[in-house]
Amino acid sequence: MSPIFRLPDELLESIVAYLPPTATLAFGTTARRCNKIVYEPLVWRRHCVQTWKYWESHHDIEEKLLSPPAQTRWRVLYNERARIDREATELFDLALLTQQNRYARTEEIAAHGYDVKDLMLRVKNDTPDDAEDVLARRYYANAVLGQIHRTTALEKWMRLQQRQMVRLEEVLGAYDLFVLSGQNGDLADIDRELDRLAMQVRERYAEQDFDNLSVRRKASLVAEYLRSAGLLANNAGPENYHALRNNFLSMALFGQQHTCLPLQAVAIYCAVARRLGINAKASNYPQHVHAVIEAPSGMNLDGKHVMVMQDSEPELMHMDPWRSHEEVPIEQLRLRLLQMGAPAHQHAQHLSATTSLDLCLRTGRNIMTSVQEAREHHREHDHLSGPNIEAAWYSMLWSMMILGDHNNSASTLHRRRQCLPYLIEHFQAHFPEDINLVEKYIPRMFEGEREHTILLHLINERRMDDRNKKAPTPRTGDCKNVKHRIGTHFRHKRYDYEGVIVGWDRRCSAEQRWIEQMRVDDLPRGREQPFYNIVADDKSVRYVAEENIEVVRDEPSDMLMSLAGRYFNRWDADAGEFVSNIRDEYPDD
Repeated sequence: MSPIFRLPDELLESIVAYLPPTATLAFGTTARRCNKIVYEPLVWRRHCVQTWKYWESHHDIEEKLLSPPAQTRWRVLYNERARIDREATELFDLALLTQQNRYARTEEIAAHGYDVKDLMLRVKNDTPDDAEDVLARRYYANAVLGQIHRTTALEKWMRLQQRQMVRLEEVLGAYDLFVLSGQNGDLADIDRELDRLAMQVRERYAEQDFDNLSVRRKASLVAEYLRSAGLLANNAGPENYHALRNNFLSMALFGQQHTCLPLQAVAIYCAVARRLGINAKASNYPQHVHAVIEAPSGMNLDGKHVMVMQDSEPELMHMDPWRSHEEVPIEQLRLRLLQMGAPAHQHAQHLSATTSLDLCLRTGRNIMTSVQEAREHHREHDHLSGPNIEAAWYSMLWSMMILGDHNNSASTLHRRRQCLPYLIEHFQAHFPEDINLVEKYIPRMFEGEREHTILLHLINERRMDDRNKKAPTPRTGDCKNVKHRIGTHFRHKRYDYEGVIVGWDRRCSAEQRWIEQMRVDDLPRGREQPFYNIVADDKSVRYVAEENIEVVRDEPSDMLMSLAGRYFNRWDADAGEFVSNIRDEYPDD
């Protein structure tokens, strides 16, 4: 008998606690005693918790962790998650090999939801720099993560549109899901942080017996604590008031600067206050959102009992946590409304609590303003330091499409018609993997309208494009005059932007209208020279004449590297060009 088997079961259990899953199974095959130990529920519960952070909601993982271990078949659950990881890995590898069925495969992976989030995060973050397909792996892992997040966001907004219960922090946090890119700030992360802040408030004011203070006093202390923690403000100056990052709860909670707009400040304040038993909601006050705090039934804000009369309204107070921790007098708010020219009959509406739907649409309008301002001032944020502008714009378009006025279907249809071409254009240019989301939500919004048939045709075309093999474009015959290859890194001679070639034509094949608009015939070599499809460092896709291509052998910018994974496997520093992952379409490049 091996000396190890002379050890008591307690020590063997301690040894097993340090083994990874595969070693745990191997250890169980060595002896009957070991087999019994490794099949204990606690062993596989530990493996489940240590292997995966994210779980689909149907697993009820939090409830399982609070229940006795024997009530859950932890080893079965581990095997299920391990199987999903294996199948998703196989699909992912196939998706990288060929463009055919690439989006169908990433869609199938993303259908597992949060059960594949850990796997995709590992691919995105842990693929070594010297891997043969490093750029493709990181890009498509990030694309799957985006699909998972956007699916969750749209589900939240659909529930809101259908008048189901959705908390304000979830409604607004759905915008964050569009710009996350796997970073901290998921809805669960936001939820945990708000729980933590509420606990911190209670601990900070424990000596004052916080829970037994009046609502008025508690409301002020919540704002005082959050502001002292550096939250709920914009310390970056008035010129950055509409900075894109200020529209997202996760940036306010987890970002280094903690800056936000008043709307996000009030949302955070109300979420923390509600966790502390305070009935706090946001108002739709013009230009600057405030918080409305309501006294409990039968009491006033100072904690005194009052007689409840029929049709009597509870006592209210107003807070502006973005500016101060002190109560805002109602007279001051009414005076501002008069100065703004707001009609008197609308004052009550502006001073009372509003709906999550109104606040979500208001956030969408704020994002629209921020993106337009950023584009006008050329404030293109690097994806490593700020929210992605294209993803933020996409979130606004989706919210405007899904959320409508409950009592005015005509205005909702009008707004959707206005948004539709922009959403479809953005989907095709930047998020082609979202074909399933477009298919699921958009056509039914236009049933009985002319757009319905057009949308179904578009979706069918995109599905067929994905299913079919790409028609190869070999370098034969009259294509030999095409000077540059797929993967060539260049700088535009006239406009000086950086880009990479992802396609080519032996002569300009654009429509006559575009040729005239771009004055192609005025170029020295005209329309008969080769033209190239390129991706620029501002995320745009362009069509460039050969005479404007200036080859650059230096390593591309981080932004271009992050975009290149859609078409390329890696950057070849020796050759000074990208290694193609679209050889099925351009076999000689």
